Amino acid sequence: MRKILPFALILCFCLIHCLNKSEFRFPVDLVLELKHARSKIKIAKDPLPYHWKKNPGRQSGLPLSRKWENTQITFNTNKDIFLNHSLDALFFPPGQEYQFTIPKGRYQFSSLMGLLGEKEFQSSVSGKLKLYSGSEPILVWDFTGTPKEQWQKKTESITLDGDLRLVWESKDSYLFVGEPLLYPSDWSESFSNVKKPKSVILIVIDSARKDFFGAYGFKHSVTPVLDELAKESVFFENPFANGNWTKPSMMSFFHSEYSSNLGLGNSWFSTKPYQRKVYYGKKRDNLAKTFRDAGYFTQTIMNNVFFLDYTTVGLDLGFHNSFQVGMDIVDTEVLTNEAISFVTEKKDIPYFLHFNLNTPHASYSPPQEDMLAVRKIVPDSEFYRFESPVQRYLGEMHYTDREIGRLVNKLKELGTYDETMIIVTGDHGELFSPEHDYSYHFIMQTRFGHGETHYDEEINVPYFIKLPKSLAENLVHNKNKSLFSEDKNSMPNRYPKIKHYSTENQLENNVSDSQFDSPRIEKTQIRISGQSSLLSLAPTILGFLDLRPNHATYQGVDYATCILKSDPCPVETYIYTEGRMSESVRTETYKYIRRYPGFTTVRRTSSGEPHTMAEELYDLKNDPKELHNLSLEKAGETLLQIARVDFRRENFLKRNGIRIWIPPCEEAICHDFLSMNVQGSVYDWEAPETVQIQSGSAKSVLVAKESQKRNGPTGSKKTNESKLQNLDQPEEIILKTVNPELGAYFQFTRNGKTIPVRFGKYGLEYQRSMTNLEDLIVSERQPDGLFQSPLPWVYNDGAFSGSGETEVQKEMGKEVKKILETWGYIHE
Repeated sequence: MRKILPFALILCFCLIHCLNKSEFRFPVDLVLELKHARSKIKIAKDPLPYHWKKNPGRQSGLPLSRKWENTQITFNTNKDIFLNHSLDALFFPPGQEYQFTIPKGRYQFSSLMGLLGEKEFQSSVSGKLKLYSGSEPILVWDFTGTPKEQWQKKTESITLDGDLRLVWESKDSYLFVGEPLLYPSDWSESFSNVKKPKSVILIVIDSARKDFFGAYGFKHSVTPVLDELAKESVFFENPFANGNWTKPSMMSFFHSEYSSNLGLGNSWFSTKPYQRKVYYGKKRDNLAKTFRDAGYFTQTIMNNVFFLDYTTVGLDLGFHNSFQVGMDIVDTEVLTNEAISFVTEKKDIPYFLHFNLNTPHASYSPPQEDMLAVRKIVPDSEFYRFESPVQRYLGEMHYTDREIGRLVNKLKELGTYDETMIIVTGDHGELFSPEHDYSYHFIMQTRFGHGETHYDEEINVPYFIKLPKSLAENLVHNKNKSLFSEDKNSMPNRYPKIKHYSTENQLENNVSDSQFDSPRIEKTQIRISGQSSLLSLAPTILGFLDLRPNHATYQGVDYATCILKSDPCPVETYIYTEGRMSESVRTETYKYIRRYPGFTTVRRTSSGEPHTMAEELYDLKNDPKELHNLSLEKAGETLLQIARVDFRRENFLKRNGIRIWIPPCEEAICHDFLSMNVQGSVYDWEAPETVQIQSGSAKSVLVAKESQKRNGPTGSKKTNESKLQNLDQPEEIILKTVNPELGAYFQFTRNGKTIPVRFGKYGLEYQRSMTNLEDLIVSERQPDGLFQSPLPWVYNDGAFSGSGETEVQKEMGKEVKKILETWGYIHE
């Protein structure tokens, strides 16, 4: 029996941790194992409120009673460049212990560790972290004299006898054990190079317009490294972002779901408490979480606050390590150096690296050497056609490309380039055209920016995937011509098969071919024609690596499936993009742009005449530069109706619906009038043709309905049936809100008389208008008795933010309703 038990533990461990499609054994991730571990002190509240750069880890699955045992903690390790270095950590207050069940064996234990004092201005920190397996300590780290708020690398080989206990002994210091991982000692020897899990680098270039890349047709390549990389990639010919600024775009392609459907919205930088509640309250798959669950080390290196939860701007996606620089201009080189250090240190383990460069985002401040390089590449006759900000943008594109070249060369030098998947994309484009100067300009106060319009120049981005060599070679042998562009003379086909690597950057960096382990290989570019969106990015990457989890929440197209099977790829007929209180739908034939009610006033310049433009419509076949808005012209009426129908039928965004039930009118003529003011702002509405709706602002709506009795059957007595025919028909209106906030103001009159209104799940009646009903208005299902009610009934269906009622809750609700009736709150 004693022999069977250890074997059973190992078997259970492997069933939980080892059954994955990439055929390698997971490292033991102690943060993810916390939910199965025993802790001496359950940490439900933040014990260190003075250090505000932290939040409970959101991806470990801990109950609320233990939520702070896993903490995403950030240290400001370099105040000159605002370097905020965050780690997903085990939290040790004084006296804390964690005990894990781990299969017997020898492991490499690695972690970054940091300390804080119990008090903010505590002069020193100290303590000992002891590791036990069984009753005897196997390792002791003494942190006496350690500087506060600094990360220290700790790596040690340890032998475990079926368990691991970590004990923190300290009187007044708090320890954070970040990214704690146990790699089995024979891990790297358990697979061949061909079967070794493929590391992944997602390179996101902020504000990268597709049309400024040589690979996408720019006449004079200011991005030679990336253009060369594109030649050996799965190349998307016409890709679009699903957000016209960073937050909605990046959240959508990391989750393969629209930002608003995640609960995050699209209007502003901050993430409101109710948005966080919606986001964290539902199952969300994202690239960082999926790769981490599959045993990859996950790292983000960025100038981007949207992946840091404590900022009240970003979210915790579950990265092991988040390296965030907050200083513009100097950040690019710092981030690249960190990425080079990272791929060097982690070259022997599978990793997912999100490498996000803030160039060429404004302020467009490239180094002088890159401006000189651009002047040599672009002839004066063309260079001076660009306005000054665009000239500097070209310099930043060259600078960004040069820095990425340093990372690519390091991968080649390390011998890891061939089997590393590299994805290149942009989170959005940039608005340059003076013809498109129709925007609020409340961010940059200039048209040279983004987030204000939905023209292609703001949302058309680069997107290509360099596959691992072993995977790409199989595709080359089995490629189907349907995956390639048909027009061999078109711009995209300037890159046929090329039998050697470009050596320009190798020579610049004094790196010779002999330093590369990789032989020269034939490059083949697989092209995906037609429009595509970044919603496809996550499922496609995971599809190539066979890592997409069962029952995943990813919504986009998995292009890997069609490519691997040599089948024609799916068509993304409609590409939806979010902006600040605006949205667009793009097809191959038209672009439809819609602004939310109350946000329809735009202007030509920052001091120009304000004018209303609720919709825009462009015929992309005849007007590809989107210069002629058809939405207000008779010639565009038919196409506008088609676009509106397409938009509402596709129902891209999920929204809470404030539902208004208007009962039949028994009088000869009825004039119904409802004024509403909602906290969540107005997004859209659904109403019968008999109802007229007007929105005077972002939060107010006026509803009007006029009706009269129908004539009953001629020459017959008034029976109950004919009486019903004489009555006006009931109507339901659905008012969709931008945000799932619940409060509202209502006033309903019928023929000038104020009528009581029923609210929420119980149908509580009010004789006059009420303000800020809050939770009272919510009903996660259709209230009982709604259709029989002689009074108007208003409720928020909670379709987006709510969580459905159980049968027990429904029965309890009926009982509560009966009690309210006996108390006189409800009148039948």
